[in-house]
Amino acid sequence: MMRPRHSFSALVLGGALGIAALLPGTAEAGHIRFGGGVHVSARWHGGMSVRFARPAWRPRFGGSIWVGGYYPRPYTYYYYPEYVPSYYGGSYYPVQPQASAAPGVVAVAAPEPPLPVFGIGVFAGGSNIKDKQDSSDVGLLGRLRLSQGLLLEAEIGKTSFQDNVRVDRRIGGSLLYEIGATNNLAPYLLAGGGVQQADVGGSFTTTQDFGEIGVGLRWALSRNLALTFDIRAGRRKTIDSNQPDVLPVAARTVAPPSSTNDANNTEDYSRGRLAAILSF
Repeated sequence: MMRPRHSFSALVLGGALGIAALLPGTAEAGHIRFGGGVHVSARWHGGMSVRFARPAWRPRFGGSIWVGGYYPRPYTYYYYPEYVPSYYGGSYYPVQPQASAAPGVVAVAAPEPPLPVFGIGVFAGGSNIKDKQDSSDVGLLGRLRLSQGLLLEAEIGKTSFQDNVRVDRRIGGSLLYEIGATNNLAPYLLAGGGVQQADVGGSFTTTQDFGEIGVGLRWALSRNLALTFDIRAGRRKTIDSNQPDVLPVAARTVAPPSSTNDANNTEDYSRGRLAAILSF
């Protein structure tokens, strides 16, 4: 039994209208529009024909389209150190270095100026001979610095005993070595010798050579001015004398030995000296 033709035509028409109703909503959701149309013609007497016009498809995109698939979001990994000061009540930002951690500034020490080379000075002191201590010793000196601690000294001196019963005039030299020459206080060792002439009461003269050793201390008041004090001990030997056989009573205790007495032609002495030296 055949179904009525108009029922089939009505079914096709309703389906076409339903598709047409669905397409605009779906296209709008995806931001796609379709143009064109569907032409339906039906003949109720004898048949139905359906003609589709070729649609003009004009897609229009707005925003972004996501079609399936999986796009994971970027994942940021945070690393936390084992010890974060802020976790323990300390300050984390900014990190302030400790004052003790700052690198120190080391100043380069300026080189010490060279020590003065030449020096001149005056001295005064006393001498002891044959337990005779009533004497005065004065003179001039000059110094030449050979190295930082080594000096060469020359002196001209005069030793006078009480009432000028004996007057010794000498020329001598010494070699000194200062220990800690760049210090304000510098001890030194010395060794020297020379020659002198002893005048006894205007009655006769005796020529002697001598050698001595000693120790001293130099105190630098400034770079150019210093005080020195030293003690020397030595021995004199008579090399020439016009001493008479009979000596004046006053000169017997201080007279130098005669050169004619080979067994006893030496005498021991000691002296102390305080000097002021100007160096340049």
